Amino acid sequence: MRRHRSATSYALIACAGFVICTYISDLMKLTGLWRILHGWIWVGVVNLFQVIISVSAIVAAHASKLKSALAELGLRAPIRPAAAFSFVAAFPMLLAFAVTSSINAKMSVLSVGVGCFVAPFAEEVLFRGYMFGQLYRRARWGFWLSALIPSALFALGHAYQAGGLWELTAIFAVTGVGSLLGCWIYMRWQFNLWVVFWLHCLMNLWWEVFGVADTALGGWIANGARLLTIAIAILLTIHKDRFWKPVSSERAPVDQTIEGGHSGGSADWSLANPDESFLIWRQAN
Repeated sequence: MRRHRSATSYALIACAGFVICTYISDLMKLTGLWRILHGWIWVGVVNLFQVIISVSAIVAAHASKLKSALAELGLRAPIRPAAAFSFVAAFPMLLAFAVTSSINAKMSVLSVGVGCFVAPFAEEVLFRGYMFGQLYRRARWGFWLSALIPSALFALGHAYQAGGLWELTAIFAVTGVGSLLGCWIYMRWQFNLWVVFWLHCLMNLWWEVFGVADTALGGWIANGARLLTIAIAILLTIHKDRFWKPVSSERAPVDQTIEGGHSGGSADWSLANPDESFLIWRQAN
């Protein structure tokens, strides 16, 4: 029978893996790769290593196979309802930007490919699927603490975009609150990472395609459209069972503590309970 780790050990492993992912760019610079990889290519390679490290940390922490590690992160969950939800939620941004802005002449294949697909994917794997998921589902730190830690770090990661104290505060608030929302949506969709990835991806995509702003802050129209997208995402998430198959019957990416027909007892069932996300959401509120 597999030996189960303590909650503290899961938290320590999660934090160690996160620190490595955070400083992987600096570690890679020591190899001299920055001399041959520049701009968006460098960002994409760093993102790729962050995903690899996150998946590897899951494999090591749970002594699991790749398939189980991907399920733990939420990458084996249904994709189609996630894509449909995200497109509907992000549509106000597409509509508002298409009416008020012109096509971004500065965008490129790399800026769209890496900035709107690769980077959001790596960020969701690292901050939501890995860090939040391990602290909340495995270390059992509770929703708010588990969500606040990666959200604060996610916001700090955007601090370089600020040109002053007010702009820093605004960017920190926008990205931090957005990350908290991502954690909540991820939990409410029973840890389907594709939901938060596609929402993040499309919001970035419309922002880049129409060249809305050089930072995550934006103007009044941009933020109004973004707030509407957030409102729709919240409403669709709360009432998602009316539009998509109920959570209890989905092939959801629950914790892989029960494999091969063997169970470790009641503690394992509590982790795999399909209603866990809703019950803890009620407690948090």
